[in-house]
Amino acid sequence: REIGALLEPKVDWREQLRDFISSLADGKDISTWQRVNRRWLQHDMYMPSTLSESMGRICIAIDTSGSIGGEDLNKFLTEVQSICANVSPELVDLLYWDTEVAGHEVYARDRQDKLTSSTKPAGGGGTDPACIPVYIKERGIKPECVVVLTDGYVGSWGKWEHPVLWCVVGGYKPKPTTGAVIYVD
Repeated sequence: REIGALLEPKVDWREQLRDFISSLADGKDISTWQRVNRRWLQHDMYMPSTLSESMGRICIAIDTSGSIGGEDLNKFLTEVQSICANVSPELVDLLYWDTEVAGHEVYARDRQDKLTSSTKPAGGGGTDPACIPVYIKERGIKPECVVVLTDGYVGSWGKWEHPVLWCVVGGYKPKPTTGAVIYVD
């Protein structure tokens, strides 16, 4: 039993989510010597790299299929609010989906603090995340990344043109065919 417990490391999924989002932030807000700028090393020069505390456009897709309950939806929205507070994206495209995108809300930086109180979740059917990249492409949305919050009971994973992070709640641990995955206990 003790060895079995060692095989399942406990990693804070909220921290992993923040790290994924922060690693994709494109703004160059602050110069830092914490990491040397590697582009200058070939010239034998040590220059600071840049660090970002903000991000451009981000797409967050929340599974609202029939298998998602109110508690899961509250967890998802809490993390959406946390993403907004931590990386301050320029725009947030909040998508609610089941077998199709049932709701699309856009929040500018100055409205993100009211996101959880003003959002209107929609959906309730089956589960097919392949509808998300199709919707994004058809609408001409150009996010820096997509975060998909789901329970993982899906038919197909879809083809993605943007970096995607899957946050899977519950005990089911699927292996998406694309992107990174975080299992949320």
